[in-house]
Amino acid sequence: MRKTYFFITILIFIIILAIITSPQRYISAFSLGLETWAKILLPTLFPLIFFTKLLTDLDILSVLSSKITFTKKLFNAPPISAYAFMVSILSGYPVGAKVVSDLYSSGHITKNDAIKMCTFTSNSGPMFIYGSVGISMLCSRTLGLIMLFSHIFSAILNGILYRNYKVSSQIPNSYKLETKPKFSLASSMTDSILSILLIGGFVSVFFVVIELLNQIQIFEFIASIFSGLFGVDQNFLVGILNGIVEMTHGCLDISTLNIPLDVIAVICTGIITFGGIATMLQAFAFLQKIGISFKFFILQKITQTIFACVICSLLVILF
Repeated sequence: MRKTYFFITILIFIIILAIITSPQRYISAFSLGLETWAKILLPTLFPLIFFTKLLTDLDILSVLSSKITFTKKLFNAPPISAYAFMVSILSGYPVGAKVVSDLYSSGHITKNDAIKMCTFTSNSGPMFIYGSVGISMLCSRTLGLIMLFSHIFSAILNGILYRNYKVSSQIPNSYKLETKPKFSLASSMTDSILSILLIGGFVSVFFVVIELLNQIQIFEFIASIFSGLFGVDQNFLVGILNGIVEMTHGCLDISTLNIPLDVIAVICTGIITFGGIATMLQAFAFLQKIGISFKFFILQKITQTIFACVICSLLVILF
C-alpha cells in the first residue's frame, strides 16, 4: 500500500509541475473536458440520475419488481436488481453504479447483494456503443448491433459467473439507517447535482492526465517496446493503452487504423466493456460506501471484457 501511495504521490507532483510549466496547455485540456461534460454528459446523464433517484426514494421499486424472478435464477440476486440492470444498459456508465449505491443506502439491498449486482450493472449504453462507435466511428449498423449485443450478453454471463460470490465475514452485510429515507424532490435534486458534478470533475481531470501522457509520450514508449517484441503495430498498442485510461479516446484511435473492421469491432467492444480507468473511478466513487474493493471491481470488469470479446469474435465470424 505504501508503494502505491508513493507512486501516486510522484504522479501528482509530475502533474502539478507540468501544469505550472505549461499552464495554457493544461487549461485548454481541462476546458475541453469541461466542455465535453457540459455538452454531452450533463444533458444525457443528469435527467437519468435525477429520475432514477426519485424512483428509489419513492420506495415503489420493491413492489414493481416483486414479480420478477429471472434475476434470482440467473444472478442469485434480489428481484429489484432487474431494475438496476435495465437502467445500466439503457443509461450507460456510471448510472448503474449510482442506482446500486442508492438502493443500498436506502436499505433495499444488503452489502452482499450490492457487490454481486456490481458484476452485471456496470455497463455502457446503446447511444455510445451503437450510435457513437458503431455508426459514427465504424460506419456500420451491423457491427454496432453486434457490439451492443456482445456487451449486454457479457454482463449477463458475468453476473452468472459471480452469482455465488460472498463478501468477507469481516464486512457488515447490511447498511444500517437510523431513519427510513423520505421522498423529497429537493433532496433528490441536491443528490443528483452533486453526482453529476462528481462525474464532471473526473472527466475534466482525466483530460488533463491524458494530455500529460501524450506530452511525455509514455504510451508511445511502452508500445514501441512491445511492438518490437511481438511484431504488433505500435499505433494499435497505443490505442489500446489510451482505451485503458479513457474508453472514448481509445475507440477513436483504434477506429482510424488500417485494419479489418471486424478486428476493430472486437477491440472496441473490449475497450468499452472494460470502461477505462476514468469510468471505473466514476463508478467506484459511488460504490465506495458498499465496501467493494477496487481489486475486485477491476477483476470483474476483466472477466466481463473477456466474455464480450469472445462473443463479439464469434458474432463477426457468423454475420
